Amino acid sequence: MVLKYPFPYNAWFTIANDPDNTNIKDWRELDKFIWQELGLPISNSLFVRSYNANLPDQVNLFQHPEITSQWHDIIHTWGDYMHSRGKGFDREDAEEAIKILKAHGVSPKVWIDHADFIGNLLHNSQKGALPYTKDLSGHQYKIYTYTLDLIKQIGIHYIWDGELTEIVGQDRAVNSWKYFSDISTSRLKAVVKFILLRLLPEKFVLLLKMKIPQNRQYFVEKFPDGNSFYCFRRYGTWKDADIYGLGNIIDSKVIDQLIDQNGTMVTYTHLGKRPFDRLQESFHIPDKTREALTYIRKKFDEQQLMVSPISQMLDYLVIRDHIKIDESKSTVHFYPDGIRYEKLELEDLGDHVFSFRSSKVNANALKVFLGQKEVPFHLVKHKSDIFSIRFE
Repeated sequence: MVLKYPFPYNAWFTIANDPDNTNIKDWRELDKFIWQELGLPISNSLFVRSYNANLPDQVNLFQHPEITSQWHDIIHTWGDYMHSRGKGFDREDAEEAIKILKAHGVSPKVWIDHADFIGNLLHNSQKGALPYTKDLSGHQYKIYTYTLDLIKQIGIHYIWDGELTEIVGQDRAVNSWKYFSDISTSRLKAVVKFILLRLLPEKFVLLLKMKIPQNRQYFVEKFPDGNSFYCFRRYGTWKDADIYGLGNIIDSKVIDQLIDQNGTMVTYTHLGKRPFDRLQESFHIPDKTREALTYIRKKFDEQQLMVSPISQMLDYLVIRDHIKIDESKSTVHFYPDGIRYEKLELEDLGDHVFSFRSSKVNANALKVFLGQKEVPFHLVKHKSDIFSIRFE
């Protein structure tokens, strides 16, 4: 069988940051600690431009090109158009943003909606995904904030679904008792919900919001214009979505639980945002958050926790879920999924390692196919029944 994650890792962690409220001084402190000192192999998110009159010093690609020293595989919409006074958003702004991205060599794969931006796809607005609207008399009107075709055109493959989960560890089935125990404030509430789930008809379960989530890390979403993308959900809470709250939601106990649960985590946060009463602090990153991030580096070094950019995690999961292994023939076949990869190329596999457990496969006689075409690979034997393959 295909192991969930490359051997010997037991879980996979990443951060999907929103760049709101980040000034260049705090960005440099974050960069120095997370990307330079710790060397965490995660990516970052950016605003292409910022017109927010309440945050005139907010970091964005157009005004602060030094941020390209980090890898950015996420864009937080086409820019910050909140509180922009006389500056509205139009499709032409997206076209300009594309030129800026290309000029700086930024090729995003992930889109995250921003606040109440009119061009959002799922979070608080769907105007970015609707090419036309009709009135009750049948008249059709073009929507000039529609840009989903442009989003697809520049290579975006993954879109945040606009929701959060407090479940530690996605990419795994959730037991109903464990789920209610985790989210309930008392054991009694958990017991009551657990019993009601088994007694009530499904329509009442849905009405009371007691349905157990599928807890997948990614899933298909078909948009009004006919395009299909993979959506993903982020882990965290709205109240802890800043640099101080980050230390709470990913402390060492949570990370140990993630490893034990054998799941994935796409953490929701605003690395550049502080609570209002902390704005006068001379430092930006509090000790608790430094300790949490340092612990993640420790678990990565111990090869218990895989850490990567979000797009690398999601690409891996999509490819993994479309692998077929034939133990009787000692063959492994990689197939395209049809959404992220309409056609799977050998170069698409180059960033990944895939691990397998089987006592029946003859690793020495193993053959690997991309669809029906045999391809070269590198074999690594770990144990008598565990091996990995990687590609140039």
